[in-house]
Amino acid sequence: MDTGIDKQWLHDDLKKALAAAVVPDCSFEGCSHCGVCSPDFGHNIVVPPLPIPEFVGHFKPNTDRQARLRLCYGKQGSMALVSHLDVLRLFDRAVRRAAIPISFTGGFHPNPRIVPANALSLGHTSSGELMDFELTVPMEAEAFRAALAAQLPADMPIYSVESVSPSEPAATTRLDRAAYEVQLAGAIDWPGTIAEILHRTDISVEHTTKSGKTYPVNLRDRLFELDLTSHGEGEAKLRYLGSCRNDGTMLRPQDLVKMVACVSGAEIELGQVHRVALFLAPLPPGKEASTEPSE
Repeated sequence: MDTGIDKQWLHDDLKKALAAAVVPDCSFEGCSHCGVCSPDFGHNIVVPPLPIPEFVGHFKPNTDRQARLRLCYGKQGSMALVSHLDVLRLFDRAVRRAAIPISFTGGFHPNPRIVPANALSLGHTSSGELMDFELTVPMEAEAFRAALAAQLPADMPIYSVESVSPSEPAATTRLDRAAYEVQLAGAIDWPGTIAEILHRTDISVEHTTKSGKTYPVNLRDRLFELDLTSHGEGEAKLRYLGSCRNDGTMLRPQDLVKMVACVSGAEIELGQVHRVALFLAPLPPGKEASTEPSE
């Protein structure tokens, strides 16, 4: 294969490069006779350079917080394989495509004020995720829902949009509980095991921190409701309501597996996980939700 470039031209071009000489662009300032444009190809077409746009200043994001909309949406099908950070990027792009007046944070690297209540683990589906969107101008909830839904995939349905006050604590701060449906596998007496879990007041397991330290955690304190919805030979489907606070006080599906294994003494495997809903703690007296914008 032959590129057509003359070797002597490459030799001369190397000398110019070592001397830090400026070589004209043949697209704008004429042919440099490198040999690529053979007589059969014809001379290169010289085009005028594009105009340099006038500098109008650096981007200054709008940081006004005049409204907040709380979105309840689902994560179904193949969207369960999309990570939490990719979901945030998806919403960022959807908001820009829908021309929604989103508010931005300040600082050196401004980001849109899109705040999830809690991250959903990879591979889990959901029908009750919560996300807060802060806007620079008030927007009708139905108009927001229609504009955003048109940009989201079918496996991310929107169930409701609620208007709340920007001065109200965010959903991630008020998050209190979560309801899950999980499928477990194990050769145990499922009705008896569930009854024993509900009867006990202490089911402690060892928790290991990132630094390697261990300490006991009573998982029973984090379990509020537990129902055996169906069971068969070596498998069962459970629905539970547990603590889900962003301070680390959470009852994850993996923790429920530990509880069942601890009580039954058998090996339990976790199957499909579906988050049914997220529940927020009630507002303190005198701070009921309002749709009035903050000052």
